[in-house]
Parts: sequence; C-alpha cells; structure tokens
Amino acid sequence: MIDLHIHTTYSDGTYSIKEILEKAEKLKLDYISITDHDTVKGYDEINKIDVSKYYSGKIIKGVELKGIYTDRTIDILGYDIDITKMNKWLDDFYKENSRDKIQTKYLKILYDRCKNIGVKMIPFDEIVFNPENDWANVVIYREITRFEENKSVLPEEIFEKYEIFRQNYCYNKNTIFYIDKSNDFPKVKEVIDVIHECGGIAFLAHPCIYKWIESKEKFILEMINDYNIDGLECYYSKFSEEEIRMVEKLAIDNGRFRSGGSDYHGLNSPGIELGIGRGNLEVKTDIIYDWHKE
Repeated sequence: MIDLHIHTTYSDGTYSIKEILEKAEKLKLDYISITDHDTVKGYDEINKIDVSKYYSGKIIKGVELKGIYTDRTIDILGYDIDITKMNKWLDDFYKENSRDKIQTKYLKILYDRCKNIGVKMIPFDEIVFNPENDWANVVIYREITRFEENKSVLPEEIFEKYEIFRQNYCYNKNTIFYIDKSNDFPKVKEVIDVIHECGGIAFLAHPCIYKWIESKEKFILEMINDYNIDGLECYYSKFSEEEIRMVEKLAIDNGRFRSGGSDYHGLNSPGIELGIGRGNLEVKTDIIYDWHKE
C-alpha cells in the first residue's frame, strides 16, 4: 500500500517530516511522497537525516503546485522531480510575491470584508497566523467561528465544517470570501512544463473536488487532451466509489498514469488519516510500476 499525497509542517500539515516517516512505518506503507504546497524544502531535511531510522519504505520525491485554470486555482502533483531544479524555480517565481506575502494579503482582504458586513472579529494584529505555513481561509474560518453571534450574520451552514466554507464560499465568486488569485500563481500550463523540465511526471490532483466545475469528466478530458497531463490522481480520500471508477477509467482509456493518496494534513484535516484516508482508502503499490523508476 502507498500514500503519494502527504503534507508536513513545511506547508499546511501539522506533523513534521520525522513524524510522518514514523507514521508511515507503523502503517507499513511501501512508498510515500511528501507533496507540500509550492515548496520542496522538506526534502532538504530528508537529505540530512538517516531516513532508515524512521521509515523502511521508499520515498518518491514530490510536490503539489497551484496553477491558474481559467481564473481559478487547481492543484498539480509532480513526482520523481529534481529537487534542486524545482527549488530554484519556486524561489525564482515567488521571489517578489512569496507565499507569506500572498497569504498575509489574503487574510487582510478577508478580515476587512468580514468587518464590513458586521462579523465580530478580534483585532487583526492579535490573530495567530504563521504566513509561511497557514492558509488565510483556514485562519479566517477559525476567527469567524470563534464567536457564536456571527451565526446571525453569516449562513448557518458555514459553521458546520470548514470543508463547506471552503467549497461553497471561498470558491464561489458570488460571496465575500472569494478572492481572485489569477495574478499570484503560475498558469497550469507553466506548472506542467516546469515539472517536466525538472524531470518529473505531472498528475492532476483530486479532479473531482472542484465543485465549481460542472462536468468533471469534461474537465479531466480537457486536461488530458489540451494540457497533456501525464496522469490522474484516481484514488483519493474524498472521492466516492463512483468518482474513483470514473477517474480510473479515464486514465486507463486515455493511456494516462494513475496515482493516489490521502491528502494528509494531520490535525488540519480531521477525519483523514495517513494511508487510509477516511478509513477505506487503499492505494495499491502496483499502480506506480508503469511510471516510477527506481
């Protein structure tokens, strides 16, 4: 069994590299991939430690990159990448508009919009926020739900869980929580190209989670035919069995590689566990034999 979609404290996960390795060892995972958002800094640490003290399986070098599709962000997973080349590209691209600056900007935008409609908030400078690791919408959600009285200002469903807030409001152009990010991230085509330039293979991450995309099948086929994506993340914690079969079939029928993973974030994604997702995820090792070379 494998898990090729894992986040650590180098992006928005809550567990360190060593803790992830130890967890993977307990689960007897054959392969894992650390796929932090828009950074490969975790591999600098991996290169400095004796991995075998923590984990006896194998690590596929990976990253999850945001790219602009139409005018919104989607995620592309890159595997078997040259870490040095990817690190340089990331440093160059985000030199002027770094992740911490982007997330701080988004947090201030969301904070001001909330205040303007009467949402009760603590003073901005008192918000606990680490812009190098935290996501602005996660932090603003925590602040919104801090006060019971905000239920009289905002839709009740927002308070049910973060996933509803993220999908129905942060990705919805008709709400105050939507932010146009098209100038802050590279285009999807550039993301795929840079993965290839780094010797890697590009996979469309979790294609069925984008609720703003009406036809998931049409979207996937566009990524295959127009963007020449190498593979699809077919097995994913939040997919239904029907979605898994649909993505899997599209990958096989169109000669694309398959990957899968939990999208583990530790405590930041309650209910999703390493390796097993929501309890029934089982990504078989043999799906990587077509594309991963030792």
